[in-house]
Amino acid sequence: MDLLSQHEAFLRAIFDAPDDDTPRLVYADFLQEHGEEERATLIRWQCGRGAKPATVTSAPPKSWRGFPPPPAELDLRLERLLDTNTLRGDIVRLSPEFFAATTVRLFGGRIASAEPFDVLFGLAAFALVTELELIGEEVPDLDSDFTTFSLVPVITPAGVAALAQHRSLRRITTLDLRNNDLDNDAARALVKSPYLDNLKRLRLLEGNRLRGRVWQQVIERFGEDVVG
Repeated sequence: MDLLSQHEAFLRAIFDAPDDDTPRLVYADFLQEHGEEERATLIRWQCGRGAKPATVTSAPPKSWRGFPPPPAELDLRLERLLDTNTLRGDIVRLSPEFFAATTVRLFGGRIASAEPFDVLFGLAAFALVTELELIGEEVPDLDSDFTTFSLVPVITPAGVAALAQHRSLRRITTLDLRNNDLDNDAARALVKSPYLDNLKRLRLLEGNRLRGRVWQQVIERFGEDVVG
């Protein structure tokens, strides 16, 4: 296992058991062995196992004992998924709290294949993600004399079809696909997906082009209490 993978394994253990200090203290020993004395001392101090580091002028809340609190929602630009090693390294060094993220919003591009989902669901940092937001943007029309907006989708119908057949979708409980100008084919792909049995919330109606009986099929597949 390479060094980056070892960091990820420690961080995964820490955020899988956030109330247990043992993984944190083991990680502190690992950090010290690899020359990160200050970071190791900070973790030990916030776990009540040592004095405050002399060089530390500010620190994350002690409730997370050596780590920043996790974000309520993680916004991730799609281009960052193109360079997996850089993203992994940035998370380990700069944003270890991402390992606690349960909600991810992808933006800044247009998904047309399964590749972004292969990367996202394959990263150790995002093993706890259960809520996926793929919401298109509403952009004002600057040339219009009236207050009108255009949709800038973040996913295509082909992208939805690829997502619907992704095995990792089993862990998703909330899926938000608003404002993507999606058509009936995209909705049918979701209806036919064998991996959406754990879905508790599907936001699909707003900003998409669903016609005829397709919306009723969505309701029949997922239930009125889930779709909207």
